[in-house]
Amino acid sequence: MKDLFRILQWAVGLRSPRKDIVSGEIDPAVLLEIRYKIAAEKNKIPLDTPLMKARFVVFDLETTGLYPFSGDEITSVSAVVVENGQLKKDSYFDQLVNPHREIPPLATEITGITNEMVENSPSILWVLNEFLDFARNSVLVAHNSDFDLHFINIKLKQYCHTKISHHIVDTFILANALLTGKNCQTLDALIRFYNLSPEGRHTSLGDALVTAEILLEFLKILASRNIHTLGDLYNYLHWRSFQ
Repeated sequence: MKDLFRILQWAVGLRSPRKDIVSGEIDPAVLLEIRYKIAAEKNKIPLDTPLMKARFVVFDLETTGLYPFSGDEITSVSAVVVENGQLKKDSYFDQLVNPHREIPPLATEITGITNEMVENSPSILWVLNEFLDFARNSVLVAHNSDFDLHFINIKLKQYCHTKISHHIVDTFILANALLTGKNCQTLDALIRFYNLSPEGRHTSLGDALVTAEILLEFLKILASRNIHTLGDLYNYLHWRSFQ
């Protein structure tokens, strides 16, 4: 009965109490919100949307390790916006996540995130719910997006029986398609290739920012090859996959 009341609160537009924001308990109202937001994004961005007018949300995660199916968890989620062909530096998402497990020393060494830093941070479903607000009406972009989406979708499937439905653009795949023979598909190699600042590398916000700068470089190349819409881009990448 208590859970039903909380769902009804959400249904009439009232956000449920956040007493479980850190504890990891599952709030049914949040699950319902997530399902609704994801369903609303399916096929929302038309394929004839011009790339130079689209809103891209470039995101990155930090985690306790590399294996989402073996117990590793998200420790931070960050994202920035590229819109109308420009990086909007006044609009960003940056949130630590309580993984409800110990962060290994190696992960702390790489990311700088400690157990003390996340102990009062929100749980992942709360963060994903807010991230979905930030990513509304947008194309999602990540470098090696499968890695990030595995971590996100395993939680969405486990608790919400859904998965991310946004259009996805992967800058790793774009690098392979657009910079053939340059041997610079990794983020570090692309940073060197475009002479970008490595400041903030291995933080989710720093990596999201540098990936956004790489996306802007790729948008210029795409325009020079008469690839102007989201549909053009997907068709081009499909054609390249057979080369």
